[in-house]
Amino acid sequence: MRNTIQTLLIIVALILTQQSAPKAPITLPLETTSYGGIFLEAHINNSPPMSFYLDSGASLPFIINSKKAAQLNLNSLGQITQAEGAGPNTYEASFSEHVTVDLSTHKFTDQRVALMNLGVVEEQLGRSLDGLIGMGLFLRYVVEIDYSAKILRLYDPQSYVYSGAGESVPLTLHEGHFFIPASIKIPQRGEFAGQFLVDTGGCLLTAILTTSFAEINKLPVPGAKNIVDESVTGLGGNTRLLVTRASEFKIGKSIFTTPLIFVSQDKAGALASSGYEGLIGSEILRRFKVTFDYSRRRLILERNSDFQKPMEYDMSGMSVRAYGDDFRTFSVYQVLDDSPAKEAGLRAGDIIERIDATPASQLTLEQILNLMKVQGREYRLTIKRGADSRSVQLRTRRLI
Repeated sequence: MRNTIQTLLIIVALILTQQSAPKAPITLPLETTSYGGIFLEAHINNSPPMSFYLDSGASLPFIINSKKAAQLNLNSLGQITQAEGAGPNTYEASFSEHVTVDLSTHKFTDQRVALMNLGVVEEQLGRSLDGLIGMGLFLRYVVEIDYSAKILRLYDPQSYVYSGAGESVPLTLHEGHFFIPASIKIPQRGEFAGQFLVDTGGCLLTAILTTSFAEINKLPVPGAKNIVDESVTGLGGNTRLLVTRASEFKIGKSIFTTPLIFVSQDKAGALASSGYEGLIGSEILRRFKVTFDYSRRRLILERNSDFQKPMEYDMSGMSVRAYGDDFRTFSVYQVLDDSPAKEAGLRAGDIIERIDATPASQLTLEQILNLMKVQGREYRLTIKRGADSRSVQLRTRRLI
């Protein structure tokens, strides 16, 4: 798959550099989530408005959810590619040609798009997802993501001039991904530097250390407090992560103190790679105005009002996913040992019907996740287990 992606990227880059970008900046409204997810409105072949996730970690320019592709009558070329992503397994992708992607003010015409099943991503986001916008946008434009203002600005690389107070860090492109240098300081061990993949699509994640990097540097330190988290599923299947805290995580001159860090335990897939040291997710990126200026090989980071806010992990000890046509059926996916959820008697597979007096169907997955990140809150959960309903009492506390 890597050779396929590299070939596609070279073709895309050549095509995009031959097309002139509009001289005036393009401003697009964003829908952002509290965990840094970015959603854009797009139209496919003059379709009604569709919701696309902005994912700088996606090597292909455009990816369309296969169930949506069927509704749009997009014909697959019949080429099935085995791709590698987060998780130990491969996943299947096919392709469709001559597709027009309209981002309200600009059309990408005659595109070759990937078709993939994004169902597992929808369950974790708690909403319908029609597709992903990946590398093509970042190669053609200078892309400014203003999380605070909920605005995306696209600039012509040739005429772009930056005039803000942000800091530039070196940005490189390798095997279809963007990387920047960063470093992590571990108690009693010192500081470790490396190249980190910049992933706006890495929702709910701060920074992940690859299995290879962690094993070489014997991380996390024996005896350090950590949590085994198996709640994140990539396109390549379930990942296994150890959640801990570092002393510092540093990008350029920006330093995060006692940040949450995820240490990969995967033995295969992207997070087991020895080609880079880690990944920077949206829980860090959303604390900046982020500008991808690949034409000048730089990422510009301008701190916003969220920069100093603490990085919190779930305080309930349960992970929840959303199901159903409206993504308002909430099922417990994982229960951690020695946690409030475990002590309350919750089990994987339990359906949350009410939180206190509020029917769960009146909430979104994002709202439920945010409720469970507040320390010292007590909730009465009404759950359904098989044919039975019961109530449990859960009091949140900081786990890491």
